Amino acid sequence: MWKTEYTAESPAGSDAVWRLMADVTSWPRWNKAVERVELDGPFAAGTAGRLTPPGQEPLPFRVVEARPGEGYISETDIAETVTLRAENSITARPDGGCQVVLRVCLVGPAADYFGQSFGPAIAAGLPNTGAALVAESQSVRLS
Repeated sequence: MWKTEYTAESPAGSDAVWRLMADVTSWPRWNKAVERVELDGPFAAGTAGRLTPPGQEPLPFRVVEARPGEGYISETDIAETVTLRAENSITARPDGGCQVVLRVCLVGPAADYFGQSFGPAIAAGLPNTGAALVAESQSVRLS
């Protein structure tokens, strides 16, 4: 297995961050590694769909776990021998803000190979993704 993670602090509450995480149509605004995500149902454990990286064909995607206000785990099948697993968590802070941890793992027989070949690009992109998610979360209107 190969993994990397990034931690960001948001002045927005965990509900605002969760709203963005659960709305896959918002992902391309804050995650430049995603051009489009389509789900065949709600953002909930067991829902499958397709994730399209920029300039590539759609890949099989599924929500493994979804905990409103706390985070989610998803998996994207990159190849027959490797799966990209996103483990994203939100922890509310007493001041009303939250901490967001974005963790990416590559699992499967070819995880080390893929980690060496495009792992550095994944790791380099996480700070930008975290910063964009934090910025976007500050404009979320909760009703």
